[in-house]
Amino acid sequence: MLRPERFAFEGYDGAPARRPLELPHAHSLAFSARNGAEYRLLVAVPPEPAPAAGFPVLILADGDALFPTALSAARLQGGRPEVTGVGPAVILGIGYPGAAPFDAERRRLDLLPAEGGADRFLDLIDAEILVQVERLAPINRARLSLAGHSFGGLFALHALFARPGLFRSHVASSPSIWWEERAVLATCERFLETLAPKVLPRLLITVGGEEQSGDECRDPQRAARLRMARMLDNAAEMAGALTASGRVACERIVFPGENHISVLPAMLSRAVAFTLGEGIPERGSP
Repeated sequence: MLRPERFAFEGYDGAPARRPLELPHAHSLAFSARNGAEYRLLVAVPPEPAPAAGFPVLILADGDALFPTALSAARLQGGRPEVTGVGPAVILGIGYPGAAPFDAERRRLDLLPAEGGADRFLDLIDAEILVQVERLAPINRARLSLAGHSFGGLFALHALFARPGLFRSHVASSPSIWWEERAVLATCERFLETLAPKVLPRLLITVGGEEQSGDECRDPQRAARLRMARMLDNAAEMAGALTASGRVACERIVFPGENHISVLPAMLSRAVAFTLGEGIPERGSP
């Protein structure tokens, strides 16, 4: 069930801004899942007529945090399609009620594979959320893309391995491959044992160049956590294995000088280009 809300940026000091800034053609919708869980859907629909097959869709986990920047990148790149290859697309951010950009507890339940949480969330997106979006605009189910950061990046990898074919393209930003002693590697192995599709799934793995190093003197505990997480090494090993398998059209990008949070704008700009740009490499293509 959808309930329309106003989507605007208010003042950050607790008092309403005098003139809230609204994003054109963007909607904030309160959504109740069949199981009673409450979400906030942030949806931007292009003003242009839809293509015959419907608009492509970029779906963002942690939509409260990622949606505005992704929408800005999509509109800037979409304004020069002859340069970028990016055309009109629906941008969908899946968030939660409340003011926080990241809801720590809810995202753990939805994004992590533990106790089937990630699979239930994929079912929700496919069977309920996209159905609601189709009431706002025609969409092309063959051109769905998924992007997520941190736990959301792990979720994007899980979606690729556990539900191949659901999304055309996947963006795993700073994926938490370390979670549960790299349990996602077992899911990856099962995926690689399945029959190869004619069209290779597409995956972009990104990470900030400073995500594996910390100041030992100022914060030794944080430095130890970064070493344990092996964000750069895990991303490189995952990308290398998938590329070597020939089963995934995989790209890996390291953004120099960026940490786990500052990397987000650069990642989202590249995610828009990767997911909404033209061309899908077929199996066996160079």
